[in-house]
Amino acid sequence: MNAVLTQRKYRLAARLATDTARTFGLYTAIAFGVLLAASAIWREATGDYQEFANWVIISVPLISVVIAWAHLAKSYPLAIAAGLTRKEFLAAYALFGLATVLATAVLTQLGLAVLDLVDTFRGVEHHMGFYGQTPLESVVRPALYFACGSAAAAAKLRFDRTWISAPLAAVVIAGVAYRTVAYFALLNLTGMENSSTDDTVFEYPNVDLSAVIPYLDAVLAAVFTLIAWALLARAPMRPKTN
Repeated sequence: MNAVLTQRKYRLAARLATDTARTFGLYTAIAFGVLLAASAIWREATGDYQEFANWVIISVPLISVVIAWAHLAKSYPLAIAAGLTRKEFLAAYALFGLATVLATAVLTQLGLAVLDLVDTFRGVEHHMGFYGQTPLESVVRPALYFACGSAAAAAKLRFDRTWISAPLAAVVIAGVAYRTVAYFALLNLTGMENSSTDDTVFEYPNVDLSAVIPYLDAVLAAVFTLIAWALLARAPMRPKTN
């Protein structure tokens, strides 16, 4: 009996991961394949180079937010109503988040590899770059946005049925979307910037922001994870109703 109870969190994590693979994962793979084919057709028809499939990879942050939000908002009340303890649910969701982030990173790298092969075969220039190409960025990027979506959903669950839940969730998502503004401000405060003579352009000769962003995002992901954890630790545990 005890062995069965200890496995509940693993079964929940596996169920969430399987559901994600069958929905978001499958639909994303289909969209990537369709847009890859559409890119080839477009090039043959017009002679113009367009890599439509790259937009699927660029959409990884949005997909990560939606996955985290949808599964947390739905699974928490159902799991608690089914008899899981808060500790069991938090452990299960943490395992699910880790699996989602790692799978997303692997799929991102695979997608980039496919685009590289297509570009090499056709002898065209490399597709446009974006934050998320290196292995480190491929892990940190979905981790940040998954933590963001989790924190937003946790805020909604914690302050359920109150007016503050929606604004809090919006602030969390907006904060991540515009985080680079805060990063620039941080560099400004630490004296690592150098303004131009006309005070209109800011340059950072001592800091490569593109190299710093992954590490700042890793810290921010940890912060949002702790926020989500703290909010869920105080979220209402509504019993199952018949």
